[in-house]
Amino acid sequence: MRAHYVLLLLLQIVGVNGELISVLTGTAIAIATGAFWGLKDKIKCQLYECCHEPDVNFNYHSLDADIANLLFGQHLVKDVVVNALKAHWHNENPKKPLVLSFHGYTGSGKNYVAEIIANNTFRQGLRSGFVQHIVATNDFPDKSKIEDYQMELRNRILSTVQKCHRSLFIFDETDKLPEQLLGAIKPFLDYYSTISGVDFRRSVFILLSNKGGGKISDITLKQYENGYPREQLRLESFERELMNFSFNEKGGLKMSELISNHLIDHFIPFLPLQREHVKSCVDAYLRKRGRSDLVSNVDFVERVLNSLQYFPDSSKAFSSSGCKRVDAKTDLELAKIRPQFQFDDEL
Repeated sequence: MRAHYVLLLLLQIVGVNGELISVLTGTAIAIATGAFWGLKDKIKCQLYECCHEPDVNFNYHSLDADIANLLFGQHLVKDVVVNALKAHWHNENPKKPLVLSFHGYTGSGKNYVAEIIANNTFRQGLRSGFVQHIVATNDFPDKSKIEDYQMELRNRILSTVQKCHRSLFIFDETDKLPEQLLGAIKPFLDYYSTISGVDFRRSVFILLSNKGGGKISDITLKQYENGYPREQLRLESFERELMNFSFNEKGGLKMSELISNHLIDHFIPFLPLQREHVKSCVDAYLRKRGRSDLVSNVDFVERVLNSLQYFPDSSKAFSSSGCKRVDAKTDLELAKIRPQFQFDDEL
């Protein structure tokens, strides 16, 4: 009888331990599986770009500082662009993508600002797979292929946003795009929650154009000749004119539904640069080249500034090329400086 009780006790112990072992084994497998998938995601993001931090992380304070320190003479850009991006990024439920249209003559900083935005949103900047930099004359050179281009552009945008809803699209030389090409992407910029099952509302589209550059210069010149600071100019002084120029003149936005349906959120003027702004560009480039010693060299800086062209003839108030040729002209003057050779005292 005693043996019978002992046997029952042993069976109970084995049963309890068996359940315990099963529980522990199951828990270990669950933990290991979770750890594996977590590790897998981390490994994947080490090998490939992922649509979250640290690969995608909008830095408002850094963007504000970069535009303040690296862009000269563009108070409207600093005010509108920085705040528009901040508002859109921190909006938990935006109604549509943010669409910005940059206008102004060459060298005023349009591409530069687009690059600054990319650098402060994506760890890889313009090299990010979530950034599409579309150049009209390179990507869409043949205006007779408009239907093919429309399909290509739609697929390019759709596939990018499928990978990351925080994608950035930069359309360079919008004024040189085939007319009506941008009409193909209207649904992506409209007030829809999804298109083809993809949510575009957190993406950003930036259109760069020279259209309206003359009108921007006229308004800025009038302000200059009347003796008023350019910083007193407001966005309202330009937006209606830029909208009309873009809609009525030849170019990618002519008669575009993006304008008539009010899908472009802000038309932003890049003002022509005065000599003092170009000087700031020269100073910045000298520091970048490791020649801060020449920043205070008045003769050297004046030679660079005098090698550039200015308009109008009556006042020479503004640089014809903005800061676009500053690097080349500064390098030319640097090359003229006789190198200082160091001789070995033992020779």
